[in-house]
Amino acid sequence: MLAFVLVTWLLGGVARAAARELSISDWISSFSSPGNLYGPWTIQTVRYQFQHGKDIPSITLFIRNDRDRPTASGSHALYIDDYHNWNPRFFTYAQLSAASGTIQPNRMAYAEGDWKLGARGTTVMALGGATMSNPDTTSTRYLSVGPTLYTGSMVYTLRFLPSDTNGVRASATQFSAEYNALGSNQITATFLDGSQPSVLVGFPPSSSTFQRLFEFDLTWKHWVTKRFGFTIGGTMSSHRDRTTGASIYAQRAIEFGLFFGRSVGLPR
Repeated sequence: MLAFVLVTWLLGGVARAAARELSISDWISSFSSPGNLYGPWTIQTVRYQFQHGKDIPSITLFIRNDRDRPTASGSHALYIDDYHNWNPRFFTYAQLSAASGTIQPNRMAYAEGDWKLGARGTTVMALGGATMSNPDTTSTRYLSVGPTLYTGSMVYTLRFLPSDTNGVRASATQFSAEYNALGSNQITATFLDGSQPSVLVGFPPSSSTFQRLFEFDLTWKHWVTKRFGFTIGGTMSSHRDRTTGASIYAQRAIEFGLFFGRSVGLPR
């Protein structure tokens, strides 16, 4: 219902705008685990992104429900973010969020600086940091640092993600490869390996608090027309106890979404 209301309200303006996009998606996840304790999980999102001068802001509404046994849980969240181009060699990214419920961080703030290197500026070095207030009253701080390389229609990103949650340290490495032909096809593969608490900025939520995990995500965004298309995605992950190595669960997820309008594209 929320997605329908927003589509009805925004679709006229999105269809006429040169660089505005509204997207809606539905994500469902199933599990295999000892005792069959987890799932299914469902996530619905509605996202509106546009370009305004040197800024590319967006707003995202997020609903998640976990039907675990013996207790179900859920969260409703609002995310606001923005890319800002300061000059041809430097841009920033910032995100704020607030959430209710027992899964997503109640509050989160993230800021990142991105420097373009080399004569052509095709290598970008990023340094970012976040602070999160978690539903269990703990707090998490983490860094995100690493390069992005642009080679024609391909984009490669490597990030190191160390974190600290009330003195408990963890770290993960994230690598993504993206084929980007804006207006035709966009295919993104992402690998995450390590241990990280709570939710990573710009990455699908994963119940990974102090667990050893490996996660693979694949997303295909396809334009049917210049102003309409669909998104199909999938997730496979393995979560183990970080101390003993015992299996906690294996996760399988699928995602389907629709988008309307004309894609903005991100700084590069």
